[in-house]
Amino acid sequence: MLFQNRTQAGEKLALEVATLAPIDPLVLALPRGGVLVGSAFARMLNCPCDVISLVKIAIPWSPEASYGVVVMDGTVVMNKPLISRLELSDTELEIATNVMLQEAKRREHIYRQGKPFSDLENRAVILADDGLASGYSMLAAVSFVKKRRPRSIVVASPVVSDTAYRMLVADKEIDHVNILTRDTERLFSLEKHYKEYTRLTDDDVVRELAISCA
Repeated sequence: MLFQNRTQAGEKLALEVATLAPIDPLVLALPRGGVLVGSAFARMLNCPCDVISLVKIAIPWSPEASYGVVVMDGTVVMNKPLISRLELSDTELEIATNVMLQEAKRREHIYRQGKPFSDLENRAVILADDGLASGYSMLAAVSFVKKRRPRSIVVASPVVSDTAYRMLVADKEIDHVNILTRDTERLFSLEKHYKEYTRLTDDDVVRELAISCA
């Protein structure tokens, strides 16, 4: 399935999620691209939205790839099989994680601009992203949300890799996984699923949050 842009993809996926009739829903978007999907969700479902600041931990010699994710509260999820193959030391892992934790906190400060984080207790939390390659960012988001005692957790992304999909549906902490396209290609490319796909900045995220998630 080819989407016009992230907003259209979010609107299409929101129609699917609406059939779940979530109780007291709140959309929690993964930046940066997921914010456009999440804001479309919020408009379609007429519910509030927020953002969760998390950062991938890049492989030192291949910065486009990552082996883990850290959330602004210190929640960390690692791709343990990959780390084993990379042969990174505990010291290297600790240093890299701490650096990315500070970056996650920096982005949280920029995105939230002093506003308190939403109360997730007993709510249907819809975690939205524009696409999932490895799935580890979403797993980190799920771990973060689970600590805050939600009623249910819904993962929603217009497109996911086959690997990420199988990993997420096997996670017992997730109540529903909603997607529109399951990419079975060996090399996952998010851009090919969108006619309009641009890299977003922190300023773009803040602007979208101010418009759609105020």
